[in-house]
Amino acid sequence: MKPHTDCAHQDTSATSPSTPSPSAADPCDAAAALGRSGYALFDLDQTLIPWDTQLLFCDFIIKRMPIRRLFLVGLVPFLPFTKVLGAEGMKRVFLNYLWGLNKEQLDVLAEEFVEQHFPDTFYHEMLDVLEQQKKLGRLTVLSSASPEIWVRPIAARLGFDHYFGTEVEMVGHVRLFPDIIGGNNKGANKLVKMKSILPEGFDPEAGDVLPDSHGFSDSHADLPMLRICEEASMVHPTEKLSLEGTVKNWHLYQPKRPTKEKFQFAIACLKQSLGIYTS
Repeated sequence: MKPHTDCAHQDTSATSPSTPSPSAADPCDAAAALGRSGYALFDLDQTLIPWDTQLLFCDFIIKRMPIRRLFLVGLVPFLPFTKVLGAEGMKRVFLNYLWGLNKEQLDVLAEEFVEQHFPDTFYHEMLDVLEQQKKLGRLTVLSSASPEIWVRPIAARLGFDHYFGTEVEMVGHVRLFPDIIGGNNKGANKLVKMKSILPEGFDPEAGDVLPDSHGFSDSHADLPMLRICEEASMVHPTEKLSLEGTVKNWHLYQPKRPTKEKFQFAIACLKQSLGIYTS
């Protein structure tokens, strides 16, 4: 693994907040359509920011609307069935705390959420890396398993060209146990969702690799995304990701975390889910 420690901190708070596109104008060759020479694919949670933004957004909402903490009580009976329901099923249960909120309300709240956390809560080193990728002329893509509700404004604030997140069904407002449209944006499904911005005929199953590309993630769940890149970097990687990354000599980033050990991180996440976290 090749640690990267040569990035000087730059102020990225002035990044244009213009809204990125979730799909390319020319699906045959998105990079060429925007005059770019390659791709930079970024995960979000624990890659650009040291937290799971699903918990961080929950913390933000409950502090604004404490009564919504009661909706999380409904999560408890489902905890023993986590393996059966899977990540997508548990996400539907967890998102009940947003029940009744409409798109206009959520758009405003998501913008305020980003305003509160950018740039201080993010890994400054990784924001510098993102800026470097832009300077290299690469098409920047943010792909996260978190809901598009706040992935969109985060992508806009960070200046990404495209974003992809988990799409939550919203018919007028968020329903109880909202459906996930197109599946959880995780693992191989990330490649399915970003197909429209990949070169025409690009086939990951055939071993195709994006030219002049670099992928960034903390999790082995993103191996399908990292494997289609010429280069890859790990950010405080999971054990499985570290094993493959070590063999392939992938870059390693270890920006300073707000917690020192796993137990502290777990406690902080629990507090975020209850709306009582303080940094």
